[in-house]
Amino acid sequence: MNETTSKNGLGVSGADQKKALARYAAVCWVSERVSEENPSCCALQTATAEASQKLWDGLHFSAGSIERYYYAYRKNGFQTLLPAERADKGQCQALSADVQERLLAARLEHPKMDATTLVRQLIDTEQIAAGAFSMSSVYRLLAAHGLSRDALAAGGFQPASGPQKSFETALPNMLWMADMMYGPTLVTAAGKAVHTRLFALLDDHSRLCPHAEYFASEGSECFLAVLHEAIRCRGVPDRLYTDNGKVFLCRHLHIVCANLRIKLSHARPYAAWSKGKIERFFRRVQTQFQGTLVFNPVHELAELNARFLTWLEKDYHQSEHRGMDGQRPALRFLAHAEVIRPAPADEELRRLFLREERRRVRKDATVSIEGRYFELTPALRGQYVAVRYNPTELAEVEIWHQNRFVQIAKLLDRQLNARLRPPEARHE
Repeated sequence: MNETTSKNGLGVSGADQKKALARYAAVCWVSERVSEENPSCCALQTATAEASQKLWDGLHFSAGSIERYYYAYRKNGFQTLLPAERADKGQCQALSADVQERLLAARLEHPKMDATTLVRQLIDTEQIAAGAFSMSSVYRLLAAHGLSRDALAAGGFQPASGPQKSFETALPNMLWMADMMYGPTLVTAAGKAVHTRLFALLDDHSRLCPHAEYFASEGSECFLAVLHEAIRCRGVPDRLYTDNGKVFLCRHLHIVCANLRIKLSHARPYAAWSKGKIERFFRRVQTQFQGTLVFNPVHELAELNARFLTWLEKDYHQSEHRGMDGQRPALRFLAHAEVIRPAPADEELRRLFLREERRRVRKDATVSIEGRYFELTPALRGQYVAVRYNPTELAEVEIWHQNRFVQIAKLLDRQLNARLRPPEARHE
C-alpha cells in the first residue's frame, strides 16, 4: 500500500483539481450534445467547436483539446483529465506566486480594464515591483486562467435551462434528485432543543428514495454521508441533480462525482419546479411521517432516523403512486435491476469519499484536523502532508506524503505519551 499513488483526483493541488473539473464539465457537455438520445444530437466536431467558445469554470479550451479530453475520459476516466506534472515544477517562474495572486485578483475586480493599464496601476500603488517581469508573462497568466480579453469577451459558461415540461427517465438510476428540508425540532431528555435537517435523494424513474437521513446540522459532510450510503445500497447513478445550495457546490462533491462517473447538474436559481418530484416527496414526509410525531414524540436523533427508515421501507416504498399508474417505487426500481451500475467495493467506495486537507507537521509530530490532534511518525516533522479523513468518524486519519500513503494516524493521547516517556527524558 505504501507504493500506491493517488489516481482519483486527490493528492494534487487545488489548481490542478479545478482545471481537471473544468475539463470534465466540457467533456460532459460534449457527451450530451453527441448522445443519440438527445433530440438535437450533432457530430463530435460540431460539439467540440461549440464547447471551445464557452468558458468552463473560468477556463477556455480549444476544440482539439476538448476532443482529446473527451476520448481520454472515455478510455481511462477522470484521472486522465488531471494536468501532467511540469518538468520544471518547483523552479522559480517569471511571476512569483504573490504577484500572480495580485494580478488575478485585480483582473477579476476590473475585468474591463486593459492589462497594461492594470499592471501600471499596481506598480504605481506599489503592490508589485516594476521591471521584475514582462507583459508577455502577464498575458500568458491571464490566458491560462481564462481572463484574457478574448476569453472575457466570449462570456462565462451559461448552464442549460431547467426542464419546462413533465419528464421521466426511462430506467432507474439514470437521474437522482437531491435536496434538503428542515425537519422537526427534538427536545432531548435533558431539555436541549435539537433542530434537524433531512437530506434526501430520489430516483426520478421509480420515485424510490435511495437514502435519506436526519442530521443536527447542514454541512456538506451530511449530504456526502447520505450519498455514500445511497450508492452503497442502490448502485451508482448516471446523473445527480441538485439546487445551488452551498452544500451541493463544494469542490469535494464534484471530485467524488467525477471519480464515480456521475454527471453533476444544478438547477437554475428560482427554478424549484425543476425538482418537483423531490419537493412532492418532502411534502409526503411532512404530512405522513412527521405529522404522526405529534402523537408519539421522538427525543433522540437516532430514534428519529430509525422510525423514518422504517416508514420509508414499509410504507412509502410499498405504496402505490398515481403518477406512475399505481406502481410501487420498490417494485418499479427492481424491475430493471440488471441495468443498475453496481457500487465499488466498500473499502474502495469509502476511500473515494474521504476529504483531504493539506497540513504542515508540527515539531511535536502532530497535525490538527477540525480541532483534534493526530500523532504522526517523527520522521515527518516540518513536512507538508495530505490528511484524508471522514469528518463523521475522526478516530483516525490517513497520512499521505508526496502522493504516497505513509500511515494511519490516531488521536493524540498526551497522558499515554507521558507514561511511555523514559525517565531520563523527563524534566522537573
